[in-house]
Amino acid sequence: MASRLTSLTLLLLLLAEVRAFSDRSVPSQSSTAESQQGESEEHILEGEIPKDVSIQHTEDSSTLLKTSSTVETTNTAFESTRQPFIQSTTQPTTEPTTKPTPEPTTEPTTEPTTEPTTEPTTAPFCPGPDTSCSDMESQSAESKLGEALMDFSVKLYHAFSAIKKVETNMAFSPFSIASLLTQVLLGAGDSTKRNLENLLSYPEDFACVHQAMKAFTSKGFTSFSQIFHSPDLAVRDTFVNASQNLYGSRPTVLGNDSDVNTELINTWVAEKTNHKITQLLDSLPSDTCLVFLNAIYLSAKWKTTFDPKRTRMEPFYLKSSVIKASMMNSKKYPVAHFTDPTLKAKVGQLQLSHNLSLVILVPQNTKHHLEDLERALSPTVFKAVMKKLEMTKFQPTLLTLPRIKVTSKQDMLTVVENLKFFDFIYDLNLCGLTDDTDLQVSAMQHQAVLELTESGVEAAAASAVSVARNLLVFEVQQPFLFLIWDQQHKFPVFMGRVYDPRI
Repeated sequence: MASRLTSLTLLLLLLAEVRAFSDRSVPSQSSTAESQQGESEEHILEGEIPKDVSIQHTEDSSTLLKTSSTVETTNTAFESTRQPFIQSTTQPTTEPTTKPTPEPTTEPTTEPTTEPTTEPTTAPFCPGPDTSCSDMESQSAESKLGEALMDFSVKLYHAFSAIKKVETNMAFSPFSIASLLTQVLLGAGDSTKRNLENLLSYPEDFACVHQAMKAFTSKGFTSFSQIFHSPDLAVRDTFVNASQNLYGSRPTVLGNDSDVNTELINTWVAEKTNHKITQLLDSLPSDTCLVFLNAIYLSAKWKTTFDPKRTRMEPFYLKSSVIKASMMNSKKYPVAHFTDPTLKAKVGQLQLSHNLSLVILVPQNTKHHLEDLERALSPTVFKAVMKKLEMTKFQPTLLTLPRIKVTSKQDMLTVVENLKFFDFIYDLNLCGLTDDTDLQVSAMQHQAVLELTESGVEAAAASAVSVARNLLVFEVQQPFLFLIWDQQHKFPVFMGRVYDPRI
């Protein structure tokens, strides 16, 4: 029994219009000179003289107190002369303090304060990609990334479900989409950076997120990223170097022929997906500026194989009808499973090679429907279910599971709009990648293929099987939710639902 998964995410950033020079207020020579003079005077009068005067005043005051104390204790007859002595002692101290003060208190306080406060707003600072990360930070980042991917997966599931037709199959790779958006995050600035972090459920200024994403690898699946851009788009060297170090790819320059560019991208996609997806694009607009790509290919085998001879046509219960589907059967298949009261669903886990597993959530009986399960599924509930599943033992179980093949292609712009993320369309800031400010996303595609079958064996003839009733039972004979789970890093590589296993 083999499981194959391929998913691909494509992000096209198209040049919206010819870039124009931005209006910036340039101070005149006179105002600049006046500002410099004010800054100079402020440095001298407020920086140096007050410091000296303060020290002199402290020393004179100390001397004054000692002198007056001595005069008072020695002879009270000198009391009448004490006041003139104090005045003559303090006079030199007040003279330097009072005479220079009119100039610094009027000019420097008004002139310099207005100019520096307005300067940063005209040229916002855009830091380059941060690639520094210690070993301790990396370990912490991997744990945070796993938690964030679980939150993001549930958010994505609901967003996909909201725009899909009711009672249809669905499949997507949250890891592929998150990998792509995290690579965009590498060059994002200002509000786009904050909004991306919020969308991905990342903490603000998530240190080492790119290193953690790079560490999330497995022999069971491979992830690839690539950037294509037009010849007239200047990409920052800092971004090129960071992309090479963290994602193993350097941005590739497109040509001037749209058909050649389309073929170039489709060829890259086919190679990275083991030719499961051979033609993602039918055409590429001539004004394409940026193309972000991420592809994931997964291939795993069951740890315990199914006997093809036991595969037969059995009932599969839809909401209002019953169909016949090709079902795999096993008397004593190792399954970790339990019934969750919140979801009113049976949760089961089947082991795959390379530390991966198939997790299935199916309504506990035909009176409950998948829509009810989906509504009850939240990030908190999902984490609790997976935590309990992690502690559940695998036991010999009577298993009935349909053979499935799910192919899904989705316009991701509709999905991200459903997630209330509008930066790609209206206000994209990629200052860490390029100086060009006239960028916006015109298309974003995600395509995925999932196949769970025996080794090339079609459904066999039906035959009755007598099974002892003391065995545990896990039957998947109605619409269900599934995910491919990375047991090492604890995140879903792939997620979806099956309403009709025949499609």
